[in-house]
Amino acid sequence: MASSKSAKKPAGPKTHCVVCPTWEIKHPDRCGNTLKHGARTLYFCTKRCKERFVKDPAKFGG
Repeated sequence: MASSKSAKKPAGPKTHCVVCPTWEIKHPDRCGNTLKHGARTLYFCTKRCKERFVKDPAKFGG
């Protein structure tokens, strides 16, 4: 008999906060703390992290 468990989607690349790189953004499509930087969209775990990046992007590799 076939398993009743549903198949999981393959894991894609993970998205992390630019300021707190160990913090994974679980739902980037719903993240409210984003910033366009060149051709990239950057994601932040909090408004404070976004403000820190804007203040000194070079500190975070931007």
